[in-house]
Amino acid sequence: MKKRRRPGAAAALPAPSAAARKALGPYARGRVIAAAPGFPRLSLDVPWDVFASQGVDEGTLLLLRHLPAQPPASVLDLGCGYGALGLPVAARWPSARCILVDRDLLAVAAAAHNAGALGLHNVEVRPGLGYRELAGERFDWVLCNVPARIGPRAIRYLLEGGRALGAEVRAVVIRDLSPVVLGLGLAGLVQVGRGARHDVFALPAAAVAVDLDDEEVYARDETEFAGLRLSRPFDASEDPAHFRLLAVLAESLPRDVPPRALAFRAGYGALPLHLKSRYTACEVLAQERDLLDTAFLRRNARRLRLDVAVLETLFPAEGLEPAGFPLVVGELSPSAGPSVAAREMEDCAGLLTAGGEALILASEKQEREWLPQAAPKKAALTLLLRRQGASLLRISRPRAP
Repeated sequence: MKKRRRPGAAAALPAPSAAARKALGPYARGRVIAAAPGFPRLSLDVPWDVFASQGVDEGTLLLLRHLPAQPPASVLDLGCGYGALGLPVAARWPSARCILVDRDLLAVAAAAHNAGALGLHNVEVRPGLGYRELAGERFDWVLCNVPARIGPRAIRYLLEGGRALGAEVRAVVIRDLSPVVLGLGLAGLVQVGRGARHDVFALPAAAVAVDLDDEEVYARDETEFAGLRLSRPFDASEDPAHFRLLAVLAESLPRDVPPRALAFRAGYGALPLHLKSRYTACEVLAQERDLLDTAFLRRNARRLRLDVAVLETLFPAEGLEPAGFPLVVGELSPSAGPSVAAREMEDCAGLLTAGGEALILASEKQEREWLPQAAPKKAALTLLLRRQGASLLRISRPRAP
């Protein structure tokens, strides 16, 4: 008898390829099909914890139907994700130079893997925040699926920044953002496409003066954690109760000052900066995969005059020597899944010195559903406490005899 899918449940995807599992590790989720009229039909491996990982979104497909008429010689896909927009363009126009950029290192890894698997030799995938480090380049087209929560100043930056690179800009936005785009008053802006929930706008090439390295355009507001004032970016994925739960971890930190500490999934800096303010003599490293978060982490560290080293990597232990940290702290992502959580906890265990400990914040739901299967194999895992829907886990290494 065929099993019925529960209403609202995500459809199962075809399994990721073996090459995707090698490239993306536990993030590999499955495969989706990118199919738009006039474009080659492409099979793309998708990871957990990125935009549109259950299927190519409507906005991307709408934008592919409303591109400029003349074939391009060069294209920039800004915020490329796993390649659902830029790779069909590259496949249709194989002589065009196609640069795909994303601020999320996971998206970069997925897009690069997909480009290689499809044999698209005209594609280069780069990590980058907006147009940072692109000032010397020129493109015929800049394509962008604008994030829903990025803020008006950043939307202007995304549109006019493309002009500064000599390009015609085509951008798709959700319908709620269309008044914001129109309200910018950009000369030459035209709406060229309308879908069920998205609109496509065209902005012709024009001479404009834009600071392409300006990170201020992403600034949303200021918030406070443990007495530290932090600048917070738009588009930061943050539950309103996040700091209240993070305080559970902060209250459980050891009294003795560790010589070194690592904070993984550091976001824009609350936990690593708290570590440095509490343990001033400690060498603090912060790991994060999102370049918007790391930009604001560095910004907050400078403002607070707290010396924290930033590691832009996918996993906590990437690029680090094992057994080098008496203290590791961080939190599990609910959207990344149990396999990623298992890898992160295994990484934490491997980084600990003899007698060291890792304090990891999880939700009670994650604790119930993911443990003990996700527990590290060669280190002790205990539940320290449950409070306000949060579970605090402790991984420990025994002291040398």
